[in-house]
Amino acid sequence: MIQLQLPDEMQARLEARARDSDYADVADYLRDLISAQLDDSREMTLELAKALEEGEASGIDPRKRWIK
Repeated sequence: MIQLQLPDEMQARLEARARDSDYADVADYLRDLISAQLDDSREMTLELAKALEEGEASGIDPRKRWIK
């Protein structure tokens, strides 16, 4: 379990956002927010890995372009 101490203004904003978005409470809202962020980070990592693999498969070594 993670416990956070937040400034009153931030707590109020989170409570309002959770209420306006039909979440049961702030904890549900934060779980959903964190889950979405983790999914986005994983997707970005997979996209970067794919781009690196495509670059390596191209056979072009960008370091050699500048060597004379």
